[in-house]
Amino acid sequence: MTDPYATVAALAEAERDLALEGRYDELEAVQARRAALVAGLPSRPPAAAEPHLRRAAAAQAQATAALAGAVRAARAEAVRIDHGRGAVAAYRPAAPAWPGHSRRG
Repeated sequence: MTDPYATVAALAEAERDLALEGRYDELEAVQARRAALVAGLPSRPPAAAEPHLRRAAAAQAQATAALAGAVRAARAEAVRIDHGRGAVAAYRPAAPAWPGHSRRG
């Protein structure tokens, strides 16, 4: 039987790898597997679990950093697009003074 703490570490590393590769749509399934496994573990892990839990914590920190970077990049892209819309709007013709009338000279 596989050590559940080793499996927790392996799943955390899989999450990290998916986050680093930008495969965000696959993260939820791995996270659900890990959460289900963790839910069944005792509240106090045995001493032998420590190296696996350290691996899991390190992988989780890397995944969190990768996801935070992706969020920053997406936010910057959204801001860039929003600024571009404003620039394009400046080229829109002015609305007519009253309906049915154009501002032609």
